[in-house]
Amino acid sequence: MNLSAKKTINNKVTIKNIAKIAGVSVSTVSRALRDDPNANINTKKKVVDIAKELNYYPNFLAKGLRQNRTQTIGIIFNDLNNPFYTEILSEMGEILNSKNYSCFISYSHYDFDREKNNIISLLSKKVDGIIISPIDEKSENINILSEHDVESVIIDSFPYFQNHCYVYSDHIIGSKLATEYLINNGHRDILLMTAPLQEKVKANHFIEGYHDTLKKHNIDFREELIVQAGELSIEGGYTVFKKLLTENFNSNILHFTGVITISDLLAIGIYKAGNELGFNIPGNYSVVGYDNIEVTSVLSPPLTTIHQPRKRIGKESVQLLLHNIENKEIIIKNVVFDPHLIIRGSVRNIIH
Repeated sequence: MNLSAKKTINNKVTIKNIAKIAGVSVSTVSRALRDDPNANINTKKKVVDIAKELNYYPNFLAKGLRQNRTQTIGIIFNDLNNPFYTEILSEMGEILNSKNYSCFISYSHYDFDREKNNIISLLSKKVDGIIISPIDEKSENINILSEHDVESVIIDSFPYFQNHCYVYSDHIIGSKLATEYLINNGHRDILLMTAPLQEKVKANHFIEGYHDTLKKHNIDFREELIVQAGELSIEGGYTVFKKLLTENFNSNILHFTGVITISDLLAIGIYKAGNELGFNIPGNYSVVGYDNIEVTSVLSPPLTTIHQPRKRIGKESVQLLLHNIENKEIIIKNVVFDPHLIIRGSVRNIIH
């Protein structure tokens, strides 16, 4: 671009200015700046380079007002301290940023009233859509989204409500994979560590997969081998496991050789208890986690776990929501991912 051309530009740069410098039509500039796949790639580069040199930024607020949109998304998660959710959120943020959307983030902490208030607050901000991990799959708060006709995607929850989009992992399959792996390594007394009452739905799916797999192998289901952590955290796993090993149950120490947890955080809590009490993983207890958060690969020994595709969940949910916001043709879709086993070093083969 020559300096004389730049001097003709007013302080407030418009797409008309860019079109004049580029020697193309205003509609061509518009297509290039919104990354229209039908735009000529060389023309697109030329237009984008000129826009950058002139420090031109599209007026998304004005565009949103014309289209009755705010270019904002609401995200409601249950626990922002859990790496499972933060890793999903990171992927969502990258995509939203690339599409020039901003987001409001809130968390419900498995509380019905807080979830309701979060939804109402986001609706008052006139967000274009909401992505939510509900407190449970039957939360009546989802009806608020339907009543206000806001585009939404529900994640980490089995489909219950009709006419809503869902993106989730099949926890029953994940539970079966973990139980099957321990059984194949000779374990018949397997402890299942679930989450607090607030996570009862996910826990129920885990218990179902666990129970079905035991039955498949003709192993008796023992109610006492289902234990519940006080909270879904490292401390929650540590506290309940330490209690198991230091207190008697019905005057007998509860016997088990393998442990399945419904979250890697609980499994890490077992490692913490081991460091304090002096038991060995997998020598004394074999442990299988769930989620495959990043830190699990650097534990000692590295944790065998069930992988949930967090980036794919984040990407699919955002793309689905934006499609329904930006297109007249609405897609109602349930996207389910099958988790898979990540074998590392925390399970011992005890087959003799």
